[in-house]
Amino acid sequence: MSDNIASNNPGKQEPMKETPASTSLAVRSGLFVLFLICSLAIFLFGANYYKLFPTNGNILYAASLSAVFLIAAALFKRSEKFGKYWQNAYAFFVASAVNLVSALFAGYFSAIAQSLGLSMDTSQGSALGKLYDALLVVIPILVLTKFSGADLGSLFLKKGNKNNKWGLGIGALVLINLLTSAFIFFGAGYDPAKLGAAIVWGAVFAFSNSFLEELWLRGLFLKKLVPIIGVAGTVLLTSVWFASLHFLGVSYLPTTVIPIFLVNTFTLGLACSILMLKTDSIWGAFLIHAGADLFLFIAVLAAR
Repeated sequence: MSDNIASNNPGKQEPMKETPASTSLAVRSGLFVLFLICSLAIFLFGANYYKLFPTNGNILYAASLSAVFLIAAALFKRSEKFGKYWQNAYAFFVASAVNLVSALFAGYFSAIAQSLGLSMDTSQGSALGKLYDALLVVIPILVLTKFSGADLGSLFLKKGNKNNKWGLGIGALVLINLLTSAFIFFGAGYDPAKLGAAIVWGAVFAFSNSFLEELWLRGLFLKKLVPIIGVAGTVLLTSVWFASLHFLGVSYLPTTVIPIFLVNTFTLGLACSILMLKTDSIWGAFLIHAGADLFLFIAVLAAR
């Protein structure tokens, strides 16, 4: 698999290469485990979507974790031996800083919704709440990425390579397929007016959630991990932590549902990671992810 990856100066791009042969399997495996531990500290124990663990939504935990990763990034950048890892540590810092920002500001949306007369139990309230969540994720990532000296291309926020049109085409087809599937299986649960509203607000929800998660869980990390643990290891690792984040959302459901949903999110993560690396762009994966979220949004509303 070929792609572009940020060089030691993350603002510049050079051809993506597989992990050097001199890096042993044991070293790559050890780094894989280390990165997995770091990711679970952020996306499972630090995420604010649900309060499954005492650390979820805990400002002190989020601030401490962010500080650890920032200090590690600063020390690695000055080290001749560990210099190649500073961008990885910085990416984990940015990801954990997202949790800190969310813990500090997520609660304000309730006041905003109340002032607008919105209920979170409605499709409009859910969609606008997700849009607010997306701003709390996207803005810190963009600001901290630019602060590090990297450009937006390091986050896959660009047109992409010669495969980009294939990625956009596949993404659009999957989006249409999942939307029409929602009509087939759940359209009967709506009258025309409510179905139209579900589609509009479902699109706001789906595009917001898709963009924040693709940027936060994949765009921020893929270019930095591939030179360290290889393409296969990177795809597997980011898919594991993508599934772990969604575990928070289903942990309260019947136990029979949990493994099915984890397989669902893990395989979606594999597809989006591979497509993003193949196209050197976020947009194809963004459309596929949005299609999956739109299907779920319409299905959940129909079941209420």
